[in-house]
Amino acid sequence: MTVRALALVGLIAIGFGLGSYYTTRNLGAFTAVNMAAGALALLLTAGWALMRGVRGAGGAHAGRRLLRPALLVIAALVAAFALERVAHRSRLQWDWTAERRYELAAATRDALASLPGETAATLYFEDFDPRVRRTRLLLRTLAESGPLRVRERRLAESANEADRYGVTRSNSVVLELDGRFETVDNPTEGSLYEALRLLARQEERTLYLARGEGEGDPSRSDESGYSGLGAALHAEGYRLREFVLAALDEVPSDASAVLVIGPRRPIRPRALDALDRYLERGGSLVALLDPGSETGLEALLVSWGFALPDVVVVDPASGSVEGDPPGVNPILFNYAKHPVVQGLDSRKMLFLLRARPVFPARKPTPEDELKAVAFTSQRAWLSSDVGAVEKGLAPERPPDTPGEYLPVVSIGRYPREGGEARIVALGDSDFASNRYLRALYNLDLILNAVHWATEREASITLRPKALTPFQFPLTPQDSLRMFYGVGLVIPELCLMAAAVIWLRRRSA
Repeated sequence: MTVRALALVGLIAIGFGLGSYYTTRNLGAFTAVNMAAGALALLLTAGWALMRGVRGAGGAHAGRRLLRPALLVIAALVAAFALERVAHRSRLQWDWTAERRYELAAATRDALASLPGETAATLYFEDFDPRVRRTRLLLRTLAESGPLRVRERRLAESANEADRYGVTRSNSVVLELDGRFETVDNPTEGSLYEALRLLARQEERTLYLARGEGEGDPSRSDESGYSGLGAALHAEGYRLREFVLAALDEVPSDASAVLVIGPRRPIRPRALDALDRYLERGGSLVALLDPGSETGLEALLVSWGFALPDVVVVDPASGSVEGDPPGVNPILFNYAKHPVVQGLDSRKMLFLLRARPVFPARKPTPEDELKAVAFTSQRAWLSSDVGAVEKGLAPERPPDTPGEYLPVVSIGRYPREGGEARIVALGDSDFASNRYLRALYNLDLILNAVHWATEREASITLRPKALTPFQFPLTPQDSLRMFYGVGLVIPELCLMAAAVIWLRRRSA
């Protein structure tokens, strides 16, 4: 019984190790320890069985006793290999995952339908690369849903093509259409979706980014930069331009919208007047404003009907995220009905960091529309100690402070003689940075806000996620690393103990 228990414990350890590796795609300490411990347990079991077999090999019936187990092992290996080959060559497939991971998102099907012609997808691979099978399945599914022709090339035999397309590693995909191409080094549904959107011919809109007063930088590729947002906007059909606020006299006439990402310094009155005149002409503005910074843009938004007090939203329902005090990084799951948050619900959440509230306060004219579209939970309250929160200190809740739903995303629509002005005001800018852009549905929020501001409602959608539709912040990998210890080690030890107890009772 002791040897069987050791073998079962080894199998459990290897199962947890493999599960951790395939979830995080990283050979971390938890994975390494489990794999090493499991392999050692199985080796000890095999060694004991071999010694026992050698001691009994001299018996008259030893050969027959060993022959049946050996034949069973060989038959199991042959059957497994045959089943794998049949599954590989068969076009039959089932998606048994709870989150329907292997079914295409509606946005991906729309991107395929928008292609102006047949697109070639070439998979470059090396033999024995385990990632290739998943990519083949994804490409086959894409080809069954749209005008996509799939080819495969061994990387070692395609040096010239690899140089031409910038392919540097196995499991890369090149999409070609009408002489243009996009190279995808990490082919997931999300990355292939963005490449398809780039290849599809679509009318470009010009989006101006305000610069010069400490705004988020779309050219920075580190965690605090916004290069991911810039790339996503480009894939969605926007031509990005910049203007310096300090030198702004008038917003350029070709601007479909102006995007302001978290300015840190006061904006000159002349630039604020230019933005105000632009809105009066029917322009559009998407403003991401953080607490603790009074830039003058807040006062401009007040004149258009918003209220943005310099306080921090604290939502105890969100708990502690990213090591910050509980509630200062709210997770949103309450929404009004509006295109900016179309498709979001209690299972499709947003993740903000140290956000300020944005209240729809007063319509400038009766025909205007002001509306809050994304809210905290009912337990949220406001802290005026912005400096303490910025330093990572836990805010103290004043006695008798009631909880309430607090808006952090609001919109305004204003019919004017020069056209309809549109404003989206968000109480945080960090959520769109490279580190947090693809956490939960943050990417969808900012892109759909820009689409609505530029009157491209037809482009509003929920884009495919990296791993699962309902991934927890910050990413599934980060979540699992935070989950180690109580979340994985204790259940693993409990399972091992239960296996040993079961074997003892079975042997009793």
